Amino acid sequence: MRRRRYYHLMIVAGLLLGAVTQASSVLVAPHHIFIDHRVRSATIQLFNAGDQTEEVSIETVFGYPATDSLGRVYLYTEPAESEAELEERSAAGWIRAFPRRVTVRPGQRQTIRLLAQPPADLADGEYWTRVVVHAKGQHLPLAVSDGADIEVGLDLEVRTVIALTYRKGDVETGVRMSEVAPRIVGDTLYARPLLERDGEAAYIGMLRTEVVDSSGEVVREWEEQVAVYESLHRQLRYPVTDLPQGPYTVRMTVSTDRDDIEPPELLVATPVSDSATVIR
Repeated sequence: MRRRRYYHLMIVAGLLLGAVTQASSVLVAPHHIFIDHRVRSATIQLFNAGDQTEEVSIETVFGYPATDSLGRVYLYTEPAESEAELEERSAAGWIRAFPRRVTVRPGQRQTIRLLAQPPADLADGEYWTRVVVHAKGQHLPLAVSDGADIEVGLDLEVRTVIALTYRKGDVETGVRMSEVAPRIVGDTLYARPLLERDGEAAYIGMLRTEVVDSSGEVVREWEEQVAVYESLHRQLRYPVTDLPQGPYTVRMTVSTDRDDIEPPELLVATPVSDSATVIR
């Protein structure tokens, strides 16, 4: 008799901001949830696009994007004494999912309702949590050598993590940018701007990086999404393979110009720019 051996593999899919996120064969939408204190509810949609039944569970955790000492982005979830003020912004303890566990068959859609039950004395402001969608059901057989008497497979659990923002009262956002400090090493442009939130609400926007030559012409440009909940000190890398030698100005602009978040939820702020010179 052939023996069967199974391993459990967990994959984290999605983060902070992006299009509709795929967890295993379960599609999750939207990618960012906004709840107003007057309504106190929202929904997320699950769709099983695969051919196997998926067991799905929902949980909430406090978390937001941060950067480590090397400028890499990660999801901060561990409270620290020095960040007690941020912990007070957590909505994880009073956001409830109904149902919390569900079985989604192939081709089936499922609505999950999120209800907010904040403390009665909740102060005006913005509060954050991450909604984690656990999907289990995929099994992947693994090839083994000829003649082996063991069948090996992987049981997959995939987690999709999406942002949830809860707002009470009027809130504003903004951002400060400094320390652009560009440098070119080989065929790569490096920059590590420091972005710091200015206001009660997280800053959700776009970062545009432009390389400007001595005549004022933009010869390279890139754009990416940013989400500044406290501060971000990211290490950015851009290819400049065919850029001629000479002096350039690297100009970075952060704005709230986003087309993936509806205007009622997107807080508008004045764009902020900073620049520095670099030699190729």
